[in-house]
Amino acid sequence: MLSINYICYSNYKYTILKKLFIILTLILLLKSLAFSQTEEFKTSYSFGIKQGINYSSVLFNPRLNQGIMLGYNGGLVYKFHNERLFGLQLELIFSQKGWTESIDGSPNLYSRKLNYLEIPLITQIIFGKRSTKIYVNLGTSFGYLLSESETKTINDEDFTLDYYGMKVDNKFDYSGLGELGSYFNTSFGELQIGLRYQMTLTDLFDAEADSQFVNTKNQVWNLSVAWFFLSNK
Repeated sequence: MLSINYICYSNYKYTILKKLFIILTLILLLKSLAFSQTEEFKTSYSFGIKQGINYSSVLFNPRLNQGIMLGYNGGLVYKFHNERLFGLQLELIFSQKGWTESIDGSPNLYSRKLNYLEIPLITQIIFGKRSTKIYVNLGTSFGYLLSESETKTINDEDFTLDYYGMKVDNKFDYSGLGELGSYFNTSFGELQIGLRYQMTLTDLFDAEADSQFVNTKNQVWNLSVAWFFLSNK
């Protein structure tokens, strides 16, 4: 059984991470707003759609071996930015997360798919002055679990885990995210291609005294393409 001190330390560590994400995001948002209000810079907005693919897993503590879980990610995206340096990006996204187990010696098969509606709020930092630019996105995301589904084949009850057959306890998902990418100004609009990492700061399942896992947090790698076709540029 995991010690109480270890559980307290783990919770303290994730509390600190939450505070750091919030503070960093607020600082960047305030800077972006300050630049957007400076008259010497021309501000612009654009609206578009985003399509991508997720590679998902769950951060279990203690660690659980997992296989590949792929899912869809896509929706609407709005961007308001200063052409020189900073921008704000707001998204409304349908995102498929989850995990699939790969436990050595287990004859069982198990995976779970989680479908979320998410609202990422992002500060974009832009590098370059030509039609092709590099950007870094930092921000937070608020999600709500719309539905979930299990796929399982149980051949040995000794290898079952305590969340089998259980619904997720926490439907709300609060995440920190970072993304690196490029965008291109073209004759038919602006294309933005990025690779994003997103880590949830809330647990899927509430940890009880007899729980097998202290932490159960979504994490996602996402590759996406956004096309901005409505703009005031």
